[in-house]
Amino acid sequence: MFFITNAIDGFEKIFCYKGVADRKSYFFFVLFQLLVLVLLNLVALIGLSFDNERVHTTVAFSLVIGVLVSFWSLLVKLAMSVRRLHDIGLSGWWVILIFCVTFVAFKHNGIMGIKSADPNWFIDVVNIVVACVVWLGSHLLLALPKSKIENNKYRPADSISIPATDEAVS
Repeated sequence: MFFITNAIDGFEKIFCYKGVADRKSYFFFVLFQLLVLVLLNLVALIGLSFDNERVHTTVAFSLVIGVLVSFWSLLVKLAMSVRRLHDIGLSGWWVILIFCVTFVAFKHNGIMGIKSADPNWFIDVVNIVVACVVWLGSHLLLALPKSKIENNKYRPADSISIPATDEAVS
């Protein structure tokens, strides 16, 4: 149940940039977010495999919903990443660098503009793998470091056992 509670907690604190998020809650939230986005993409891909006008309309609608869910998830991921950076003792502004590096990797390596008839498909696959490694690396940079409890200006001294604060939500 910890998996679901972290996902709900992350989505409830969509605009909460104060406080901290521990490793476990960050990991389970990112895992939940990844599973939801993969399921949405699978539904769209399965729908595109049918040759029916009505199905294509449904797939277009599901793609619009997928884009909206992705944007909403990006906002939640931004807040969760800032709280995770606070937990390891860093400023939340570092999240801009992480998102910029990830975006440049995806943009440069062709995910946003893959040509399906390209004869150099192997290069596209390698570029996608590189972009995914950069994306995974950015998540590991946030998920692996231990919490910094001592001398952490983002964590009040009396809340050592409390992983996140709700002061920006309430």
